[in-house]
Amino acid sequence: MMTTPASKYVPAPFSSVLMRPVRSAGRRLSGMLGEIGQIGVFTGKTLILLPKTVKHYRSATWKTMNGMAWGSGSLIVDGGVVSLMLFLGVAVGAVVAIEAYMAFNLLGFGALTGIVGSFGNLRVIAPIITGIGFAAQAGCRMTAEIGAMRISEEIDATESMGLQAIPFVVGTRVIGGMLIVLPGYLMALVVSFFTCGLIVKVFDNQPAGTYDHYFTQMLTLPDLGASLAKVLVFCVIVTLIHCYYGYFASGGPAGVGAASGRAIRASLVAIVVLNFAMTVAIWGLSPMLVFKG
Repeated sequence: MMTTPASKYVPAPFSSVLMRPVRSAGRRLSGMLGEIGQIGVFTGKTLILLPKTVKHYRSATWKTMNGMAWGSGSLIVDGGVVSLMLFLGVAVGAVVAIEAYMAFNLLGFGALTGIVGSFGNLRVIAPIITGIGFAAQAGCRMTAEIGAMRISEEIDATESMGLQAIPFVVGTRVIGGMLIVLPGYLMALVVSFFTCGLIVKVFDNQPAGTYDHYFTQMLTLPDLGASLAKVLVFCVIVTLIHCYYGYFASGGPAGVGAASGRAIRASLVAIVVLNFAMTVAIWGLSPMLVFKG
C-alpha cells in the first residue's frame, strides 16, 4: 500500500506577510524618486546645452520650427501651430463673447462684456487654451517623433556619430517651439479680440463705443507682457515633458503610444497648475480693476 508523502510547504512568517505592503510602497517610492531625478537631469542638460543648440544646430532648429509651424501643409487635418492658433483665436473669442455677454446681460450691462473680452481673455483664458492646444497638437507629435527615433535606434546612431542627442533632438524643439508660439499667440490674441468684439457689437446689438471704451481700459501693456510670459513658460514645459517621454520611450510602437498618453496627461496637469500659480504670483488673489467712467 502506497502512502502520500507529507507536504514540504512552509508558510511564510506572519511578520513577512505584514512587511509586503511596506516593501511594495518602498519600491514605488524609490522608483518615483528615481524618475524625478531623471527628469531633473534631463531638464538641466537641455537648458544648459541650449547655447550649443543655437550655435551648432541652427539649420536643424529652423527645419524643426518650420515643421511645427505648418505641419504637413494641410490646414485642418494635419496643420501646424499657425493654423491651430488661428482656429483657437476664433473659438476663444466666440466663447468669451457668448458667455460673458450672457452673464452681464442678466444685469442689463451687456456692453460691459469688453471688460472680460480684454483682461479675462488676456490674463487667463487665452494662455491656458493656447498651452493645451500646443500640447495636444505639437506636443504629441514631438513624443511620437522622438519615440520613433528611440526605438529605431536613431538616437543611438546620432550619439555614435559624435553628436550630443539632447541639444540636437530636444534643444531644437524647445527653441523652435518658443519662436513659433510667440508670434502665433499674438495672432491668436488679435483674432480673439476681433471675434469677441464682432459678436457683441453685431450679433448682440450692443453699442460699439461703450464696448471699446471698457475694452481699451482693461487692456494694458503689462498684462500683455505677463500673458506672453505665461505662454512661453507653458511652451517650454510642454516641450520638455513630451520630449522626455519620447526620449525614454521603450517597448516598440506600443510603448511610443503609451508614452504619448502619459506625456499629454502630465502636460495638462502642469499647464493647469502653472496657470494658477503664475496668475496668483503676477496679479494676486484679488486683482484690482480701475474704472475711469
